[in-house]
Amino acid sequence: MTQRPTRPSTSGGNSSSGESPSQTWTRTFEGQGPCLSSRLARVAARGWAEVDEENEVGVRSIAAAVPDPDGHGRPRPAVSLGATVVLTSAEELRTHVPALLDCAEEIAAVMG
Repeated sequence: MTQRPTRPSTSGGNSSSGESPSQTWTRTFEGQGPCLSSRLARVAARGWAEVDEENEVGVRSIAAAVPDPDGHGRPRPAVSLGATVVLTSAEELRTHVPALLDCAEEIAAVMG
């Protein structure tokens, strides 16, 4: 089974590539270099990502990468929570970040 990388324009893609973007992503998103690198550094520092209608109009989401227990910085799965803009404000969605981070930690513990 082949695995397709998550797009960095999604909250899941941002969170799972937050450690260090590969050369492939750099080539794919040429012209976004400094902006993308800055965004990924911010995501890595806080431990989660968000998008607000950047990928799909009317949808916002938050995501956290499942931690790599070996500390090798390998790409990992991400946990994401999405909501419609009409029903959920960005502030309300952000209140779920602690639970999302806990969920990612629990998955990491099970994955080993």
